Amino acid sequence: MTRLDVYLEAVSEPIGELSSEPDGDMAFRYVTDAIPHAISVSLPVRDEPFGDVAARGFFSNLLFENEMRDQVMQRHGIAERDIVGLLAHLGADCPGAISCVPEGAPPGKRPGRLDIDYDELDDAPVVSEAVPASDLDITPLPVGGAVARIMASLRDHRRLPPDCDDPSPLAGVQGKVALAVLPNGRLGLPKPGSGAPTTHVLKVPRAGAMSSVASEHLATRLMARVLKHPVAHTRILGEGLLQGLLVTRFDRQVTAGRVHRVHQEDFCQALGLGHTLKYERNDAEGRAFTATAIGGLLRATRVPALARQAFFEITLANMILGNSDNHAKNHALLYTFTKPDLAPAYDVDPVLLDTGVTHEMSFRTGRARMADDVGRDDLDEFMSALGARGYVNAQQMRVFDIVQALVQAAGDLPRPSAKGLCDAILQQAHHLSENLVLGLDVPEFDAMPVNRAEDG
Repeated sequence: MTRLDVYLEAVSEPIGELSSEPDGDMAFRYVTDAIPHAISVSLPVRDEPFGDVAARGFFSNLLFENEMRDQVMQRHGIAERDIVGLLAHLGADCPGAISCVPEGAPPGKRPGRLDIDYDELDDAPVVSEAVPASDLDITPLPVGGAVARIMASLRDHRRLPPDCDDPSPLAGVQGKVALAVLPNGRLGLPKPGSGAPTTHVLKVPRAGAMSSVASEHLATRLMARVLKHPVAHTRILGEGLLQGLLVTRFDRQVTAGRVHRVHQEDFCQALGLGHTLKYERNDAEGRAFTATAIGGLLRATRVPALARQAFFEITLANMILGNSDNHAKNHALLYTFTKPDLAPAYDVDPVLLDTGVTHEMSFRTGRARMADDVGRDDLDEFMSALGARGYVNAQQMRVFDIVQALVQAAGDLPRPSAKGLCDAILQQAHHLSENLVLGLDVPEFDAMPVNRAEDG
């Protein structure tokens, strides 16, 4: 049996024990109730241990789903199903405020000191002093040296270079690495073995998808323009055939040169779903990412009415921006109080620009599976499922304002590089305006191909 101590940043002693049996089944139990909050909506504080399904639903979602996972498994001889074994090597600095370490070992460094706990990367760009003049500026920060080598490995092999230890087990399928911005504005990595928390995430696409970096950056910035709810901050690193998107972590807080973890969990974790169930279309015997399930999570937040309205507006903005890939791992709860809040919006990827993927929405909005089919009855059913009174006047006015603002903002996008994103926004806005009878004057656009959901 393998046992790990589970730490929460605000508590000095272990708050739980994660274990695995020889057959691979895992279990989690709390060892104290003297904690500010549970580690997950799906794992409420109780005396009885949680079995394999519940424990795996939360802890497996701390790990990545790409080739970097294979690299760690091969290096340490760990079976694919052995989540506990993987976390024994990768759990010192997990997403949120969790540290999973071998029994008796200290937790990850807490807090991290930016002046002593990190190694600066050779030829790293200066991030903090390079403030863009416009929120839609796509001028990249140049990269070289160690940063370029890491980015090239992520681009070509979806993993870090063999001699580079992974500082944080970032969840997801993209090639990415967690970094820290140091006091001089340059990028660094936690010192090996320190488990010090990072401050940023660098995502690098495959070689044939470099244009997605600017598209996601611009879509994210446009969402930030029209929402009252916080949206992740992004910057572009590199240019040409080697680009990445640097994202400020919302689950980290930097105060007086010290980096503190802030607990968060994505919606897969909060619902106790494995990563394969992050789309509603992968429904497994009623365990699915649906509007009703989302409504249950929003009711568990500190201010449910605000969370419902924010989630509705994020969903609407994603529709217009062509991001149908807003699955359960691309939404999160953030714990700064006893009860969580809806985390900032993130991973705003306009996949409508990608002809090689489905454009079916990650969860149904009412009965609609495609964004261009959404009508008034669908929004009424969707809001009711989230726990609101339906699609009332307040939502109708916000829909008009958001659609109109994004249509106007599309005209500010840089040309010709962002013409595709502009057309996608205008096409989606046109359909919503027609379906919802908004009466907006949407400029002409070149039609974007849409990969529609199969009937059934």
